[in-house]
Amino acid sequence: MIRYIFFLIFFSTTLVGQEIETIAWDEVSRKHLGTEIIATGQIVRTYDSGRVTYLNFSEDWQGTFTGVIFSDTACDFRSSPVDFFLGREVLFKGVVTEYKGALQIIIDRPQNIWCADGTVVAVNPPITGNFPVGEAMADGVRMLSWNVENFFDEVDDPYRNEGNTRPISEARKQRIARVINHFNADIVALQEIENRGVLEAFNKRYLKSLGYEVVLFEGNDQRGIDNAVLTRLPIESVTSYRHSDYQDKNDVTRRFGRDLLQVRLGEPFNGDVFVVHFKSQLGDEDSSNTKREAEALKAISVIKNEMDKNESYRCVIAGDFNEVLELDESKNELAVKYFVDAGLIDACVGTEKYSYNKPPYLTRIDFAFCSPALAPFAKGDIVDSMGGVKLTCASDHYPVIVEFSDKK
Repeated sequence: MIRYIFFLIFFSTTLVGQEIETIAWDEVSRKHLGTEIIATGQIVRTYDSGRVTYLNFSEDWQGTFTGVIFSDTACDFRSSPVDFFLGREVLFKGVVTEYKGALQIIIDRPQNIWCADGTVVAVNPPITGNFPVGEAMADGVRMLSWNVENFFDEVDDPYRNEGNTRPISEARKQRIARVINHFNADIVALQEIENRGVLEAFNKRYLKSLGYEVVLFEGNDQRGIDNAVLTRLPIESVTSYRHSDYQDKNDVTRRFGRDLLQVRLGEPFNGDVFVVHFKSQLGDEDSSNTKREAEALKAISVIKNEMDKNESYRCVIAGDFNEVLELDESKNELAVKYFVDAGLIDACVGTEKYSYNKPPYLTRIDFAFCSPALAPFAKGDIVDSMGGVKLTCASDHYPVIVEFSDKK
């Protein structure tokens, strides 16, 4: 007991460098909202939702004060927080916030939580500035498409409803950079980028040897997530369809919830790359399906128009379709099926891999569909493992890789 009290005093003054109030978990109250404190107590229950690890001080945890560790931060611990902290007396530092009526502290880095008995909280070593660049494709073009999950900067945009979206951590940036450098793709189609500035800075700092140019328009998403392209191939034209009106099946006029981004590239690709991020499954199911279906049909109309004019038209439409490929017409989710019906070919056809990697929704919702003129030269795959990087710690989606070569 003496040792524990001494540790509290030492923790509050020496380690922090300034006086921060240390409070037992059951004494944290609404008066502490917005205040940085050190909370203490024994963790008697833990739960990992796939996105968040909850550290509870009471078996009857609902509505009680809680420690919260998001999945990207959990990846920085050498041992899983859900197992390591269970049963331990802990101290953690942070600002008291409120979520759904319950008080919490978000533990945003491993250094902000300690064990009272002095047991070391082991941390994974940070990825250094060494990002090995993989071999480029010698005869053909390699494309990577990836939803990189809330790639947000640290600035609160007053013109967007960012909600509780947290800035992307430096560690997760480095994991994403490791993957992109490894595959050394000629084209990178990205989803969930907050703005051009955060992508330009990332490209300049972490991808500087790959020679990419950034293509990004601000789309229509209320949170501010956009589609983007990185490419070192010559850009011939860029088109955004964020202002295009179309009707859904109920004759409601709509626009893309994010955007349909079209980038026309020259040699050796000689075709169009479309990037999409269709309506998610969140919200009312019928409404979500209707919006996603309308987005898909509008994107298909753009591509079909080009195909009708030129039977040799080359294009790939890639991104997060937020829907599985369901060929059963009795199902209400038809957005992805429409691409097959339109004659486009799934570059990853036949794979049994999933692309969304957070349980319990392990499904393939990320695709790359090719026009008939391009499809014979395309071979795709879902990248669900890579040496040196735990991909589930980089994003909640796995990347899609497609290689285009006339030698296939």
